[in-house]
Amino acid sequence: MSINDLLPSVATLSHADKFRLVQIVLELLANEEGLSARQTPVPAETFNPRIYYGVAHQSRQNIDEYIASSREGWN
Repeated sequence: MSINDLLPSVATLSHADKFRLVQIVLELLANEEGLSARQTPVPAETFNPRIYYGVAHQSRQNIDEYIASSREGWN
């Protein structure tokens, strides 16, 4: 069977069935090549803002302490 024989049948499929057909064909090709068609995504780390709280403030605090200590000698 050639592609020209298949096209009229594919044209009558719904959009969802066409997507499913493409998915099946891609999975078949991947299996022939020895590839894993379904790769599980790596779960993303959840963002925890508490680990960043005060990080920027700490450097500002160090600068303020340095300025204050350097002004002590001016009196």
